[in-house]
Amino acid sequence: MKKNFIFRLLSLIAVAIGLQSCRTSEDYLSGNEEPSYSKKFQVFSSANKEPVNYAQGFKTLLEHYDQINGTSYTRASLLKKGNFNKDNSEYVEFSLYSQEMLLDDGERWVVYPIIKNSQVDGLMVGILRNEETEVEFRKLDSGSSYYAEVIEIFRTAFMKSNLKKGVLSKGSGCGFEGQEPCDVGEIVIPPPPKPRPTGGGTQGGCTGYNNCFDPSVGSGGGGSAGQGSEDPTPCWRMQLKTNNETFKNNITNLEGKTGESFESGFRIGSGGENQILQNNLGSQTVNMTRFPNTVAIMHSHYDGLYPIFSPGDIIYFNEWIVWAQNYNSNPANSPKIPLNQIVFTVVSSWGNYSFMFDGTSSTPFPNFTEQQLLDFNDYYIKVLDEAKSVGNVSGNISYNMEQLEKGFLKFMTEKMNMSGASLFRNTSSGNTQLSLVNGKLTETNCP
Repeated sequence: MKKNFIFRLLSLIAVAIGLQSCRTSEDYLSGNEEPSYSKKFQVFSSANKEPVNYAQGFKTLLEHYDQINGTSYTRASLLKKGNFNKDNSEYVEFSLYSQEMLLDDGERWVVYPIIKNSQVDGLMVGILRNEETEVEFRKLDSGSSYYAEVIEIFRTAFMKSNLKKGVLSKGSGCGFEGQEPCDVGEIVIPPPPKPRPTGGGTQGGCTGYNNCFDPSVGSGGGGSAGQGSEDPTPCWRMQLKTNNETFKNNITNLEGKTGESFESGFRIGSGGENQILQNNLGSQTVNMTRFPNTVAIMHSHYDGLYPIFSPGDIIYFNEWIVWAQNYNSNPANSPKIPLNQIVFTVVSSWGNYSFMFDGTSSTPFPNFTEQQLLDFNDYYIKVLDEAKSVGNVSGNISYNMEQLEKGFLKFMTEKMNMSGASLFRNTSSGNTQLSLVNGKLTETNCP
């Protein structure tokens, strides 16, 4: 146990950071109050007058369309169905996109490349019209002069994005087989001439995309467009995460791996990407590299480890939040990382737990000495062993999970107190927020 903890701490120093950037529109919606259920889209609304990221919003809606209708316009849908093949799959590539264009008739356009046979084979445009109450996705007419001009711009950008892989390490998260092209920045193209296409594509209002604006639960626009509805309570946000099919499938997968002799895990991206975590070379731990689009990291604790987060896990979660804060503070980085959407989960034979961040900022832990880390680990083992029982005859280990949860929170409070860290117990029947109040374990069942 101690060996695994120290290895995890040392490996944290070498966490690779992938960077991507794009420009967020400077347009703001009016401050007029929306009706309880508006005809406007959640991803294009901003209750707090934050900038709306239209490129990310179109991405979210087309992925919703695939989920609702069983279609496969997006990479996320192909990956989920197990149908992605870099040599013959056709999909809209959302990591490359044009600037958002507000046209003189009130339409907003963002153009994306369609990839087939590992090259740009067409163009898809997301159109927001009718006072932002209707969305259309359509392929641009390949016979037009506008198409001929714009597709060459995208082909050049796509080539540049893939050429970058020659100077990046394989941990960079882009440019390699099955991964998104490396970011080359926003692609600036000329606006479409008149007459413009009107109709004939995949179109509809917010109800058809399950994305109507509801001010009673806050906004999904601005810097967090594409994350879905937000609510100030961690319980509500945790429920949104655990109801996600990818999240639930990963839980089931990891629950089947707790009998192994090593950890397993997954990394979930904001666009629905779901990647298996690789094991650190020569160890039983997994490589939990995060990227700006990472919204969840999930890993298992095999039998023999304590069935809750380790001290190294706590340090990792703190570093993740602090790293995201620093990323957001750079004006050149966009879209920003929504801190309150980040989830860190551990799965064990005795139960599953998640950290979610509930705050505006968190202070980085001090640079602990090696002796401090060893002392922390000894104290962690001491308080959690109070919840452990060993069978006299069988030698089997069992836990009083309520006592273990109390001991874990006691350890965090006394040794690794992290502002904004909310702990949840995750079960198939729902989530429970856990806290320590005056030395007593307090449970808040999430509705």
